[in-house]
Amino acid sequence: MSLSFSHIIILLVGFAVAMYFFSELHVREIALNAARSHSDELNVQLLDQSVGIHRVWFKRGRDNRFHIWRNYQFEFTSTGDERYKGHVITLGEQVETVQLQAHRVPVSKEPASKEPSNKDYNA
Repeated sequence: MSLSFSHIIILLVGFAVAMYFFSELHVREIALNAARSHSDELNVQLLDQSVGIHRVWFKRGRDNRFHIWRNYQFEFTSTGDERYKGHVITLGEQVETVQLQAHRVPVSKEPASKEPSNKDYNA
C-alpha cells in the first residue's frame, strides 16, 4: 500500500485537529480553575461549574511567538438572584486576565456594632 500526497495531507490535518482538541481540553481546565479561584476571592458563586469557549484567535506573546488566544465565558452570581457574565482570557497555556461583569454586592447581614450615643450617658 502506498500513500498518495492527498492521504498524507489528510493524515496531517487529522493529527493537527486532534492536537488542537487535546490542547483545548487542557487550557479549558486551566481557565476553569482560574474562574473558580477568582470567584472564591471575590465571594461570588460560579454557576454551572463550567466555562465555555467564546472566541479563538492567534496573538503574539511576550516571547514574540504566536500562541492561541482564547476567550472563555462563564456565569456567576453574587446574590443568588441574577446571573452575570465573566471572561477568562488565556494566551497559550497562561491566564492573561479574569474579568467579571459589574454586579451587585450583597449587603452584610451582620449587625453593626452599637456605638454609645450621648443619650446613653445622660444621668
